[in-house]
Amino acid sequence: MKIINFIVILLISIKVFGQTKPIIFYNENSEQITKQKFLDTKDYKKNLDLYFENDTTQIGILITRQKFGQLDKKTFNILKSYLNELSGKQIDSTKNLVINYLTAFPKKSENTKYRSTWNVLDKDFLKNLHKIVDINQFWINSPESDNLKYYHQNKINWISDKDNLFKKLFFPYEVRYGNYILIKPDGKFYYYLGEHSKYEIWEKSKKFFK
Repeated sequence: MKIINFIVILLISIKVFGQTKPIIFYNENSEQITKQKFLDTKDYKKNLDLYFENDTTQIGILITRQKFGQLDKKTFNILKSYLNELSGKQIDSTKNLVINYLTAFPKKSENTKYRSTWNVLDKDFLKNLHKIVDINQFWINSPESDNLKYYHQNKINWISDKDNLFKKLFFPYEVRYGNYILIKPDGKFYYYLGEHSKYEIWEKSKKFFK
């Protein structure tokens, strides 16, 4: 429960990261570190640096971009039932799951282009993914996403994570762009946070689902 309690503390009275309060830095294990250690450890390939502010303190934290884990049977069944409800179709529990998750950021006001050029949205993404492994795939978006049109809503069947279940289970921190999750029929999972390409998903799927 340590990491959950820590997250709750961080998210209290979140404001724009400012310059008037003392700054505390934490590593990926929620351990307090020096500013220099924070800067030295920051590595976009391995972690993301996020910033928050509560009533008294500014906080910088590093979060690991990749994680392997195991869903217990009860939690996995809840997740599958939730996907059944969201999608309106019954999941084949013998198949692997691939979840493409769109975060709430960047906001509509930040986008200067008419349509995203993110290659995960390309037509060949799913075609080639299905060649790699037998899967159920879902496009899930944060309920706070306000610019689905930018992410090809006319072609992509985005489904809102209305109960924030994915956020509760996998993504307690809100990062930019999208995340993805790979889940085996036994509940073993892998996720990657933040910006990525279709090629990364293909390659990781080949290794994870083999």
